[in-house]
Amino acid sequence: MSSKSFLISLILLFLTSLPVAAQKADVSFVAGRAFATDGKVFNGIICITAPCPNTLTVQTGDHYFLAGTVGYRFANFKLASLHLELPIAGVPSAPITIPPSATVLEKFSSVFITPSVRVKLAPNAPLSPFASVGGGWARYNNGADTHTKPAFQIGGGVDIKTLIPALGLRVEARDYITGQPDFGLVFALGRAGTPVNERRHNLLVGGRF
Repeated sequence: MSSKSFLISLILLFLTSLPVAAQKADVSFVAGRAFATDGKVFNGIICITAPCPNTLTVQTGDHYFLAGTVGYRFANFKLASLHLELPIAGVPSAPITIPPSATVLEKFSSVFITPSVRVKLAPNAPLSPFASVGGGWARYNNGADTHTKPAFQIGGGVDIKTLIPALGLRVEARDYITGQPDFGLVFALGRAGTPVNERRHNLLVGGRF
């Protein structure tokens, strides 16, 4: 899925969800900053001098993200409520670097789709903290090809009521945990930098109006 297609889908999702009954359903559109842990690839470079490192570090630069979430409350215990939710988040065109060199790739993008369960405390209060956990898929695109990784999502935040009943504020952070993606790196003599099998954390921190 391209960044443009993702944005169009997200806007349509937001607009078509507005008429849904607010008593049980909710929709949010969140924007913010994305941070990812460094990745590692096996060294595909032939070293002239020793020692030669077995792996190279790949850094994903901080970038903005856009996300939309549709939720449905299936239980309300007054002190807490339970919701099914579908968060869809995307990070377009994040820069990739291998220190200390300059940027080698600027079109590394990701989309996360993780059906989840949300627990909200004090759902009728002005401030309602919540926690979310779920699992699904991550789609990574390195500019040349797209591949899918299983994804585990854990997050939380606070819903803030306003004077307008159907409009609220939200501050949230979600961590999408996947395996290391294929960064699409090709070194001298056509040797590729194969990802080392490690966890990758994609921390998305943002808010909505």
